[in-house]
Amino acid sequence: MTRTIPLMQLLLVSFALARGFPVLPRSTSSPPPSTVAFLSQIKDGDSNTESNLSTLSRCLVEEYEGYSNSLSQGQEKNRVLAELEPQESIWRRMFREISIKRKTRPGSLVLLRCCESTFNLNETFTGWLDPPLSDEGVKQSQHAGRLLLSEGFDVDVVYTSRLKRSITTAWHALETMDSLFIPVYKTYRLNQRMYGALEGLPREETVSKFGIDVVKAWRQSMKAQPPKLSRDDPSHPIHDRRYSDVPPEMIPDSESLIECHRRAAPLWEHQIKGDIKNGKTVLVVAHKDTLRGLLKTIDNIDDKDISDIKMPRGVPMVYRFDEQMEPVEPSDMSRKLLHTNGQFLQKPGKTLEILGHESGPISIQNNCQMQRRELTLQDSMNSLRYGATSETEERVGLVSGEDSGRAERWSDDPCEFEEYDVFAEEIEGDGEEIVPTILSSNKLLSNQTLEGPFIVLIRHGRTPHNQMELFTGWEDPPLAEEGVEDARNAGRLLKRHGFEFDVVYTSWLTRAIQTAYYTLEELDQLWLPMVKSWRLNERFYGDLTGKSKKMIANKYGEEQLKKWRRGYTIRPPPVSSYSLNYPGNDERRAKHFKDLRFSFRESMARSLEMKRLSFHRKFPKTESLKDCMDRSIPFYTKRIKGEAIRKGKRVLITSHENALRGILMHLCEIPEEAMNQLHLPNGLPLVYDVKRKCLYLLDNGSGKNPAESHDFGPAAKYLFSPCETKKL
Repeated sequence: MTRTIPLMQLLLVSFALARGFPVLPRSTSSPPPSTVAFLSQIKDGDSNTESNLSTLSRCLVEEYEGYSNSLSQGQEKNRVLAELEPQESIWRRMFREISIKRKTRPGSLVLLRCCESTFNLNETFTGWLDPPLSDEGVKQSQHAGRLLLSEGFDVDVVYTSRLKRSITTAWHALETMDSLFIPVYKTYRLNQRMYGALEGLPREETVSKFGIDVVKAWRQSMKAQPPKLSRDDPSHPIHDRRYSDVPPEMIPDSESLIECHRRAAPLWEHQIKGDIKNGKTVLVVAHKDTLRGLLKTIDNIDDKDISDIKMPRGVPMVYRFDEQMEPVEPSDMSRKLLHTNGQFLQKPGKTLEILGHESGPISIQNNCQMQRRELTLQDSMNSLRYGATSETEERVGLVSGEDSGRAERWSDDPCEFEEYDVFAEEIEGDGEEIVPTILSSNKLLSNQTLEGPFIVLIRHGRTPHNQMELFTGWEDPPLAEEGVEDARNAGRLLKRHGFEFDVVYTSWLTRAIQTAYYTLEELDQLWLPMVKSWRLNERFYGDLTGKSKKMIANKYGEEQLKKWRRGYTIRPPPVSSYSLNYPGNDERRAKHFKDLRFSFRESMARSLEMKRLSFHRKFPKTESLKDCMDRSIPFYTKRIKGEAIRKGKRVLITSHENALRGILMHLCEIPEEAMNQLHLPNGLPLVYDVKRKCLYLLDNGSGKNPAESHDFGPAAKYLFSPCETKKL
C-alpha cells in the first residue's frame, strides 16, 4: 500500500537534507615542532640539517593521511551560497533552483590563469601571499581581454580568488572588454594552493636545501603536503582580515594538490555549474592549481594525468557543454588542451610572440577603446567651442594627458545646478557660519569621535564629459587622468586616517566603478566585495544625454535649460525607444536588470518587430532629480542599511552627484527645495557617523580647512549640521 507524504512534511524533510548533517570538525592543530624547527634551521643556514634531508624526504614525499572533508555535501552547498549570496532567502533559492531546470541552452565556461606577478620574476613560492602583477602581467591580462572581445564573448559573471593578482587580472581583462559593470565574486576557494612554511622562500634556495626530489614532490605530487605554517606566525592567513568570514578550521596551514582541488570543487558544483545551466557565460580567473582542480572535476581527469596539464598565463580557455552539462569536444583540435575538452582561444606560443613585440606595459587609459572614443569626441567638441586656434591645441593637449601636471588635485567640476540665486533667500537663512566636524589626521581613527558603523560617500573622479560640460547621465565615459588621480588621492586620504571597510557599493557606470577600484587599490583592500547596482547610476537626462549645455541653451533658450537642470520634479525631454541612448537598447546591460517590471507597450512593439514573443522591461526614458532619488534612497534604506549598516559593517559608496544627493537628503534631512543647491566635489570623501547622525570631513594635512577649500553650495548648512550627543 502506497503511503502519501504531506507536501509540508516533504518540504521540511527536503530542507533538512539540504542543510546536511553535523560531523566532527577538521583538526586545527599546529604543525609538528620538529618541522617548524627544521624550517627555521634551513632559513638560518644550519649546516647540521644536511644529514636529516634523506629522513625528511622519506617522511614528506608521499605523507598523506587522506583528505577528510569536515562538511557534508549539503553543508558545503550552504557554505558556498552563504559566501557568495549572503542575503538569499530560502524562497529565492528555491526559485533559482527551479529556474535552472528550465529548458535553457547551457552557457560557456572561460578559464583564465592569473597573469605574471612580481614573485614569478624571482621564482618565489607564492601561495596565499599577495604580490601585485608585474608590468608583463598587466600586458597579459589586457591581451586576454582582447582575445575574449575578438571572439565575441559576452561575460555574464566573474569568479576570482581573494588574491590581488587574480582580482587585478580580471579587472584589466574586463576593462579592456568595457565590461566592468558585470558582477565579480571573490572567494577564498579559488585561492592558490597553500604552500605552508615554504611561502616566501625562493625555489632555487629551497631546492639546494631540500633536494630536487623533495621539492618536485611538494609541487607535483597529488598527496605530498609541504611543511605546515604555524598558526602563531603573523603571516598565517588566519590573521588576515580578508578571511574573517571563513571559519578558522577551513583555513589551511598547508595543502597538498588534492586538498587544493577539493577546496575549489564545491564552488563548481554548487554555483558555477548552476550559472552555466542557466545560460550564463562564466569567467573564472584563478591560479594554476585551483584551475587544474576544476579541470579535473569537469573532465574527470585521472590523478596520474593531472601533472601534464599546463595552463599558460594570459590565454583564456573555453568549455562548452551539452544539455546534460557534459563538456563538448572542441572543433579545433589544434588548440585543445591535453586530457581535457577545453580549447584555448589562441595558441600559447602565439601569445608570447605577440606580447614579445610590445614595448613596455600597456597604458590602461590610452589603450581603452572607450577612452579613445571619448578623446576623439572631446577633440571635436573643443574645436567647435574654441575654434582652430592655439588655445584649442592647448586645451586638447591638457585633456589628452600631454600636460596633465597643470591640473590641480581639488579643482572640482562645475556644480550641476550652479544657479544659486533662485533659492538664495530661503537657503541663506540667518547667515550662521557653517562649521563642519573635521577628523584630524594626527590621531588614530579609533581615538576619535567615530565609532561603530559608518559610511564614506565619494563622488566619482572627473571625466572628459565633465570638462566639456556635456550632459553625461547614463553615458559611460571612463575617468580622465585627473579623475584617476582624484580617486587615488581619496584612497590615500582614507589610508592616512586608518580607514578599513567591509563592503563597497557602486553604480553600473565605469567612472564610479573605476573610482572604487583605484580607491581600494590605494587602501590595499581590493579583495572587498563590490556590489554594483543601476540604482546608484547618475540621473538619466533623456534626450539631453551626450549634448552640450550651450547647445541646449541655443536651441531651447536659457530659461528652459534652467528648468530642466534645477527643477526638482521637472523631467527633460524623453529619449525615443529606438535611440542609442535608450537603456533598453544596450543589450549587454539590459539583460542584467532584474528588479524592473516589464513594459506591455515595449514588449508588444518589439515582439511585432522581431516576429517572436519578446519581453522588455520598463527602462526609464528620462528622469527628474526626484526620480533619481526615488531609486537611490530606497536602495540605501532597503539594501545597504539592511545588509550592511544594521550588521555594523563599514561601508564605502562611490557613485554620482545626483544619486549621492538622494542618500544625503535622507541621512541629513535636507529639504527638497534645497537639493538643487547642494554641490559635491569630485573624489572628496564624506564620512557619515551613523550613531551621531552627522557628516565629517577629513584633514588632509595641508593645514587648510577642507570646508573652505571646496564649494558645497548654499545648502551646505544642512549637510554639516551639528552631531548628536552620545547617549550614555
